[in-house]
Amino acid sequence: MKAKSWFLSWFRNEAPAGLIVLAAGFIFGVLSDQIFYIEIMTLAAIYAVFAMSWDILTGYTHDVNFGFAFFVGGAGYISGIANLRLGLSPALTIPLGALTAGIAGIIVGYLTLRLKGPYFAMVTLAFASILFKLAFLLYSYTGGEEGISGLTGLTSDPRHDFLVVWVITTAVYLLLRAYAKSKHGSILKAIRADEDATQSSGINTAYYKIEAFALSGFLGGIGGAVFAHSQMQVGPTMLSGHISILVVLLAMIGGMGTIVGPLIGAIALSLVNDYLRVIEQYRIVIYSGLLILLIYLAPEGLVNLRFVKRSKMLSFLFHGQEKM
Repeated sequence: MKAKSWFLSWFRNEAPAGLIVLAAGFIFGVLSDQIFYIEIMTLAAIYAVFAMSWDILTGYTHDVNFGFAFFVGGAGYISGIANLRLGLSPALTIPLGALTAGIAGIIVGYLTLRLKGPYFAMVTLAFASILFKLAFLLYSYTGGEEGISGLTGLTSDPRHDFLVVWVITTAVYLLLRAYAKSKHGSILKAIRADEDATQSSGINTAYYKIEAFALSGFLGGIGGAVFAHSQMQVGPTMLSGHISILVVLLAMIGGMGTIVGPLIGAIALSLVNDYLRVIEQYRIVIYSGLLILLIYLAPEGLVNLRFVKRSKMLSFLFHGQEKM
């Protein structure tokens, strides 16, 4: 009975919509016999990891990271190089890529501590741009424009890939929800509201901001390394502005500062994204246009729309018993 009571209490405090989406996706992967759709949903789950990882920093502190590709692509390259040159399996290269991205998050977080607003955004973008350029200059290691191909796949079966990725996505979601609802998440929201006042109250805001940067980088690195192995290749596009803009868009569609919003936004846009492959050269233009439109029409995202907050049922589904 105690276990049942604990589960019900935990479920009520969660955002059931996120759990429902994750459960539905898992069931879909188990029952579907269409490889094409399984691969789309695998990619959607990876995008969800990107968006949720970005959200724990930007959504909770409002320090806009426009260079998230730095972590995603960097981890992808580290994982790919370790796989091909050192012969390590994905079980080792993925944690290695993620750990490297987490350490990079600490460094970038420390270097950008005093920056605010557009200055912070531009410096994070600069880090990704530098790494993008290095991917071409260090072609003997990175493969230059062609990138690195022939990576070991996650598994030998797309269905198994899907299940592995979905389990990882679920773990990332639950971890970030727990973090966001903890003391650490509350402090990040206090920093977002008034960093000077939070600092004056005796809280070391620098520590928590760097911690959030490290967590964002580490989990984004997991997504980047998993993506590289699922595609069995890694190239400069993983370091491009396309990835960074896509991640921002995914989070904003669902609703920043919620974790569940980016999850739902990633799944929704990923389904549309596949149809944009036929106009690949215009995709970043479409993403940019959608981002501008979203900022104007629904700046707080779908899960924070007024009618959602007013509805007890929808508010419970998207925010849980305790609003984020």
